[in-house]
Amino acid sequence: NASSPFFDPEWMFGLQAGFDIVIGNPPYVQLQKDGGKLANLYKNCGYTSFERTGDIYALFYENGIHNLKSGGHLCFITSNKWMRAGYGKSLRKLFNAHDPVLLVDLGPGIFESSTVDTNILIIGKERNRGRLAGVTLDAEAKDAGLSDVIAQQKSLLPKMGADAWFIGNQAEQDLKEKIERIGKPLKAWD
Repeated sequence: NASSPFFDPEWMFGLQAGFDIVIGNPPYVQLQKDGGKLANLYKNCGYTSFERTGDIYALFYENGIHNLKSGGHLCFITSNKWMRAGYGKSLRKLFNAHDPVLLVDLGPGIFESSTVDTNILIIGKERNRGRLAGVTLDAEAKDAGLSDVIAQQKSLLPKMGADAWFIGNQAEQDLKEKIERIGKPLKAWD
C-alpha cells in the first residue's frame, strides 16, 4: 500500500499530451508544520508556487496544471486562504499565467463539518483570456440549485493580479480599487 514518489502520465496512462481534466480535493497541510519537514522536502523541486509559509495544496495546483494538456481544465476545491494570504501571491501569479474561468467561494455554512472556508476554482491551461467570473455563496445557497445561484450571482473579475483576490460586483470592486488607490494602508499607520 505504498505510494509512488513520482507521477508520470505517459508511463502510467499512455498520455503524452496530458489530461483533458484534473479534478481534486488536495490535502490542506501547512508546509512549515512539523518544523518545516514538507517545506524542506519541496523547496528545491522547482515549484514556482512554493512558499515556505504556504500550504501543500498550492503545489498540487501547480502540478495539476502542469499535467493538463493544452486547453485542458483543472477543478479543485481547497482552502480559500490563497486568495488573500501573503503565501498565495505566487499561486495567484501562476493562475494569472493561465486562464482562470470560475471561482466559487464557499462561505461558512456550506459544509457544516468543515474546519476551513473553502473555494472551487476552475482554470484552463491556456493563455489568460480575462474571463474569470466569481461568486461567494452562503448557507442559503446550498438549499438552492447551485448552478442557478452561480449563474445569477456571479460577477466578472477581469482585474485579478498577484495581489489579494476579492469577489464582488462591479460597484464593490470599484470601491475597493478607489480605497486602495487613495487610502492609507493600515501598515502605514503607527
